[in-house]
Amino acid sequence: MRPSPCRGFAAAPACLAAFVLTVAVAAEAADDGPSQFVRSSSRDGFTSFETGSRAYRHPDGSGPTVSLVGAVHIGDKSYYDKLVELLETHDVVLYESVLPRGAFGTGGGDDLERQRSTQDAMLFLRGLMAEFVRANGTVPASLTELRAFIVGRDTRLARPLDLARVDAWGSALDYHRTGPLAFQLASLGSNASMGGRDFELDLVLDQLPARVLEKIAKASADTKHEERRDLYGELADALDTNLQVRSINYDRATWLPADLPMEELLDRLWKRGERSATLEMLSSQNGLQQGIVRFLLSLVSKSPAFKKIVIEAMGTAGAAASGRNRSGLGAVDERIILDERNDAVIEQLRALLAQTDAPKSVAIFYGAAHMGDFESTLREEFALEPAETHWFRAMAAEEWSAGKIDARIKKLQADREAMTTADPAGAYPACERVDTRIAELQERRARIQPSG
Repeated sequence: MRPSPCRGFAAAPACLAAFVLTVAVAAEAADDGPSQFVRSSSRDGFTSFETGSRAYRHPDGSGPTVSLVGAVHIGDKSYYDKLVELLETHDVVLYESVLPRGAFGTGGGDDLERQRSTQDAMLFLRGLMAEFVRANGTVPASLTELRAFIVGRDTRLARPLDLARVDAWGSALDYHRTGPLAFQLASLGSNASMGGRDFELDLVLDQLPARVLEKIAKASADTKHEERRDLYGELADALDTNLQVRSINYDRATWLPADLPMEELLDRLWKRGERSATLEMLSSQNGLQQGIVRFLLSLVSKSPAFKKIVIEAMGTAGAAASGRNRSGLGAVDERIILDERNDAVIEQLRALLAQTDAPKSVAIFYGAAHMGDFESTLREEFALEPAETHWFRAMAAEEWSAGKIDARIKKLQADREAMTTADPAGAYPACERVDTRIAELQERRARIQPSG
């Protein structure tokens, strides 16, 4: 019997690298060939991981530009800053975020659909109010206060909250606090006035679920109550990097959530009688698997060796995978987490581009593993062809000391001098490659404290 690759403390980095590919779904895997959206490299004691962005246009230059901007959920703050700079050059950004059905805005082809979508939006807002009550012990005085609280915790919820505040007939929802734990949230229906029947009927929510009130009472009585632990955050800390959700401000009017609603995702799993190992692990905050992962993370926290293993694994997993399952996920996870969520994004893209005032540029800001399927659709359905590609360094592991970098720079400079002395007229492009390496080393050297 072969020994387990995770047997013993010494194997913790390799074991955790495998975990990263399973749990950090947006770190995901490379695509093969020209459609690659992630890559890793290692040279001169420096290992880096990058994600790609590619623009797609009609060959004749007409119509919209659609950019696929790949990302990972964990990376350096400077990486996310550069991604935002690129995204801000687009008219609309579609970003991933699995949220309740009411978070994606109201609407519908008839009054029945509009009524249902308005109800979903109101239930979504009630869920956000429950979070406010858990933290503050009272309902918010206004939806503006609710927004400030929610966005302070997660800016991805800014646009969904704004969309949910307007019913499907274009009227703002009416909200009043009527007591410490009492409120009234209402839509006036299709006639935008009080009263009425059928689709003119007012839709009203005026209480929190009993389970929320029970949790509030329990939390106030339990002095040992702990906040929910964030496994992604612990992984980012171990890699000495940042979380995407904490590094990017999603509170932008032109950024729209585009994803499969959580209820629909769970319904599809239930109807098939299937289980997703990845989703179950992420949703089980106190399970044995997460406990083991947290213990291993504590062993390798901020270890350059662990970070190097993770970077290399993330960059080469796609090349090692074969067949349709490019992401290395299980069959259920592949279908639900990638393919069916991708379909929801493409449906929203179709709707955007079909508008009379369609945006001239749209960015799809998603995990890198989704990009291969997106690209196929852009080329086959929308007749868009790839144009320029940009690469962004998500994270890197530095293994060399300042002294070792200085020594390598000195050697390369000597090599360059020898090349130009031997062949003053023909030393290029070899000298240009050496100059590039020297510049890269000097940039790294500037980030390291002087040796000694």
